[in-house]
Order: sequence, then structure tokens, then C-alpha cells
Amino acid sequence: MKIEFENLGGIDKGSIELNDFTIFCGKNNSGKTYAMYSIYGLLDKEFDIHFGFVKDIIDKLKENGTYHLEVVDILAQHRKEMIKYIEKHFKNYLPRLFCVTEDEFSDTAIRLNFDNEDLQERAIKKSTKRVLSLGKNKDWSLSLEKQVDNGTIQLTLQNTEIPDSLLQDFISKGLVSIIFTCLSKDSFLLPAERAGLNLFFKELSSTRNILLQHAQKDKVNLGELLKDIVNSSYAAPVQDYIQYLNKIGRTQRQKSIYRDYAQAIQKNVLKGKYEVDGQGNVFFIPYRSNNKKLPLHFSSSTVKTLFGLVFYLEHIAEEGHCLMIDEPELNLHPDNQRQVARVLAQLVNAGLKVIVSTHSDYFVRELNNLIMLKNGFSGAEELQKKYGYQDSELLEGKRVSAYLFDDKKITPMTLDEEEGVIAETFDAVINDLNKSSNEIYYAMQDAKELDG
Repeated sequence: MKIEFENLGGIDKGSIELNDFTIFCGKNNSGKTYAMYSIYGLLDKEFDIHFGFVKDIIDKLKENGTYHLEVVDILAQHRKEMIKYIEKHFKNYLPRLFCVTEDEFSDTAIRLNFDNEDLQERAIKKSTKRVLSLGKNKDWSLSLEKQVDNGTIQLTLQNTEIPDSLLQDFISKGLVSIIFTCLSKDSFLLPAERAGLNLFFKELSSTRNILLQHAQKDKVNLGELLKDIVNSSYAAPVQDYIQYLNKIGRTQRQKSIYRDYAQAIQKNVLKGKYEVDGQGNVFFIPYRSNNKKLPLHFSSSTVKTLFGLVFYLEHIAEEGHCLMIDEPELNLHPDNQRQVARVLAQLVNAGLKVIVSTHSDYFVRELNNLIMLKNGFSGAEELQKKYGYQDSELLEGKRVSAYLFDDKKITPMTLDEEEGVIAETFDAVINDLNKSSNEIYYAMQDAKELDG
């Protein structure tokens, strides 16, 4: 899937084709976060989806109780219609996604491009079973089911009294999950503000509750207060992250298949482990502290920053999820930036999709090391052993894409499948720094000689 952007925040024009590992590079205020939040919103699909042609399907379904759809027929007859509908309603969702006024995106255009053969192949491979249940005994239900490697979608309706609007919404979203498999991923975004949010998420929630309580006691117009609270909210990805943090006390009962990677971060980067109590209070226990618990606010900036990622991997992550991180290098020593890059490569190899925006040359160069070692050249095994790289970290270059955000454009960065990402944006800064440092140093030495 290729996503084309026009007039989105600081981006005049550009396109992004998502890969297994997608990297955004560029200066501050160049549009990286706009692009990342937009992709998150597209995958999250909180915007309305009600395809018009589904109304005919509902009529036939109510007549017979069952109905069969063929993937090939849907693509042949309705592919363009569905794409245009998604593009239009996703654009309408942008103000709510970014929590701004509607006119902020009046000139924005977002287009989605799909390869038809790829869509058909992925849709036929897809298997799904979705059930809409209503009523006390759940006797009002609609099921949508498709078997793997089968092009037939089966709809079964048990009660014709279910409102058409619910049926249209359910069937439309089911078709998106089957036909546009790249849009049917669960996404999790770690915003750049995560360190502060990890500390103050309870205060943010309790403050709003207190405001509402006072409003009721003091007979303030509750509707107007709620409107003010909503209008002063954060962008949807940040709000979602706060909600995620507020649920950690309950969520910790779940176990993810990726918890070994969470443990690797705690062992190799943090040198300690997190603990969450039943009320959702977060503590950190350094390995050399005789199990002494430190409240999160009393721990290092690295510990504060990485909590969200570790908890997600330990309790929530599932194969096929899309993990998005705004600046994974935040508050990390260069060596730890390299460690995190290696864990993210492992996650890609283990079935997660990863999107990051980064300013870190260390992060990108470590990924390049993993790409080069994957080529298996003579002597690679010795170097891999010498520097402690694991087979599970090595990354195929074709699975990585990188984009430069600069001069109000998005430009694909050169990616050599043997050498990795050619990050000239970092090279230019490093070369300029080296040049200025050398010139200053030698000028200082000359001055000392003259003074002496």
C-alpha cells in the first residue's frame, strides 16, 4: 500500500509505502509526526465506514438469512468505490485525529494506492470470523466468516430486526478487514511525550474527574465544561496512550508471545525490571538493589521512557500488530540506542510491523550492521560472533524502507540491500561537525604557538 499526502501539516507533497520496517528521518518540524499519526489513524479506523453497495447485500441477506460474496467479484465491481470512500472519510476524520478545527485540513488530500493482484492474493489467503451479537440472549446476530485460501465470504443473519445501520457498519468493516488486509492491523503508538505521560497519566485523568465533580456541586453548565475538556484534549494517539496506561493494572494479567523481548530490554538496557501493582502504580526494581522497589518518578529518564514499550511487549503485542515509535532513541545512551534497534529488528523477524521516526545516526547505523551481516559474506560469522550479534537480529534489506522529510517533501532514501540505509542527512551534519571541530582545534593550536 502506498499512501500519498498533499498539504498535510508541514508536508506539501510526498508518499510512503509501508514495509515490514519503515523509518522516517528528517529535521524537527518537517512533518514526521504528522505522517506517523495519520498512518496510525488510518490503521485504527475510528472514522465511519458504510459502503453504499452493502445496502443491496443487506436486502438479500434479510430475504434469505444467508448470503455469499466472492472476493474476486467485490474487487472487480467495488474496489475503486471502496478506496475513494475510505480516502474521503479518513480525510474528514483528520481534525478529530489531531484534535484541531476542521479548517486545518481543508486543503489536505490523501490517496491510497493498492496493487490489485496483491489485494486479491492477500484477501483469499485471509481467514476471519466476526460476529455481531445483540439482545439479552444474544439471539440477534450476524456472522461474517471466510476460510483461509478460500475466496468466498459467508454472511449468516439470525434476526432481521437488527437495524440496517448496524448491519451496514459491521459488513463494511468486515470487508475492509478482508479486502484491505494492510489496513486491518492493530496499531500501538508510543508518542514522543511518553516519558511524561508515564509519570502523570493518573493525575491527568483524576484532574478531569475532579473538574466534573466540582461542576456538579457548583451547578456549572456541565455540557459546556465537557465541551471545553474535549476541545483541550490531545491528539488521538496521545489520548489512546493515556487510556492504555490507565488500564495497565488490569492488562497485566494478559501474557504476550513477545514477552521475551520485553525481558531482553529490561536485562540488556535497563538492568532491572518493572512491577505494576493492582492499582496501576508502576515501580522499578534494579537488579543490584536487593529487590528494593523504586517508584517510577524516582527512576532514571531511560526507565521512564521505556516503560510503555516493555509493558506492551510483555502483555499486549500480537503477531501482525503495527508498533509505531516516535523517536525510539529518547533519553538513551548511544549504546542503548543500538540495543533497542536490535530488539526492534528481532520483533520484525518475529512478525510485528515497525514504524519509527528517528534523529539518531547510531540507531540507523546499527540497523545497517544487521542488514550487512544478513548477506552472509565470507567472514560474516566471525564478525557476528565477535560483536555479539544474534541470528534473530539480522535483517533483510528488502524488508526495510526509509524516507527523508525535508523541504516540505517526503523523499525515499536510498537503501542498498547490502549496505542498508544511505543516511546522507546524518552524514552531512557529522562531516560538518568534524570539519568545524578540526578547524577550531588546529586554529587554537596555531594561536598557542604564536602566543608562545
